[in-house]
Amino acid sequence: MLRVGEVPIGAVKDGEHVRIRGRASACEVLRTSPVSRRRCVGYRLTVEYRDAERIDGWQHAVDDDAFPPFLLVDDTGEAVVHAPLEIRLNPYRETSVEAASPALASLLTKGGVSASDVYGRKRNFRYVETILMPGDEIVAVGRATIEIDQAGRAASHREPPVLCHLRGANGLVVIAEA
Repeated sequence: MLRVGEVPIGAVKDGEHVRIRGRASACEVLRTSPVSRRRCVGYRLTVEYRDAERIDGWQHAVDDDAFPPFLLVDDTGEAVVHAPLEIRLNPYRETSVEAASPALASLLTKGGVSASDVYGRKRNFRYVETILMPGDEIVAVGRATIEIDQAGRAASHREPPVLCHLRGANGLVVIAEA
């Protein structure tokens, strides 16, 4: 990520692999993170479980994410960041969570994981939730395209409006703390 020089959004050229810094902003209605219930631009959640009598490691239960396209804004312009994303943001960590929480119960059902083991004993759950909030300062690295987009700006009244879109090299955009 460090080998690509940082560029202001307004100076991005079509087809470049770029690194841009800015503030996150939602393009759509804010999401609600499933466990902590925070309003956010996007989130990634990993849930693990361990049966009560077991002392060995945790087992994977659920991965869930919602990262619709979002804006990255600096003083020179705006760029739309598209998933898939490699996320290097500091996660909100919780050591345990009740399986009875409605949000978690829904995710467990969706993932085919029971809140209790085969003997009816409650399982222990833990999760890591990574959340992108409106206004968070981040850095994004990916392949930029300058596209005709009604949400963009026109260089003159004779040209169509354009907007920078950030797509990852090899299909992945990396976002990290600024």
